[in-house]
Amino acid sequence: MIRQIQRTLVFFVGVFLIAMGIAISVRADLGTAPIASLPTVLSFATPVSVGTYIMSLNLLFVGLQALVLRRKFRLFQLIQIPVAVAFGLLVDTCMQLTSWLDPSSYFEQWCWIIVSVVSLALGVYIEVQPRLTYLPGDGIVFAIYTVLQNIPYGTVKVVVDTIMVGLAVLASWTLLDGLFGVREGTVFSALTVGIIIRVISRIDKRIRKTSAED
Repeated sequence: MIRQIQRTLVFFVGVFLIAMGIAISVRADLGTAPIASLPTVLSFATPVSVGTYIMSLNLLFVGLQALVLRRKFRLFQLIQIPVAVAFGLLVDTCMQLTSWLDPSSYFEQWCWIIVSVVSLALGVYIEVQPRLTYLPGDGIVFAIYTVLQNIPYGTVKVVVDTIMVGLAVLASWTLLDGLFGVREGTVFSALTVGIIIRVISRIDKRIRKTSAED
């Protein structure tokens, strides 16, 4: 029981870091991570919070997983529903925690984008360690990959991210008459989060190996 509680806490530490990474990227105003781009644009265009849109999108992803996987969809993965709700609430909480963040220069914007990318990467790495479940945004990628096994996971991830960014761009031009929420920071995040996760993984393995030798 204690072990299960520890795994759950570790999972939500990862989710919190992901939420913080998203909030920082929104405040930096250089474009958010691809998976958060559409909710961010919609939040700019309406009074609804970015966390509420992220929650709604993730709940949609859970439903899409069930449609894609059909009989392969395990009822246990419905745990993603409360996770999606908690994630949306955490994003809004992190938006409040970062309300003071208002970069005054392009250089400062980039500094905060880098911080957000590191937070996202660290959060994703920590999130998967307990092997409990995953955020629905990752779940839909895995579901598609499971069905289309001849296509690499990384390729499916890129396609899903590209679709999300494309929808965000379309929504931005339609609702805001310009490009907002999707900028160079979005591209930077898409290209670097995976790289940083691999770096974190290597560092973690070295630390574990050193500790085992001692």
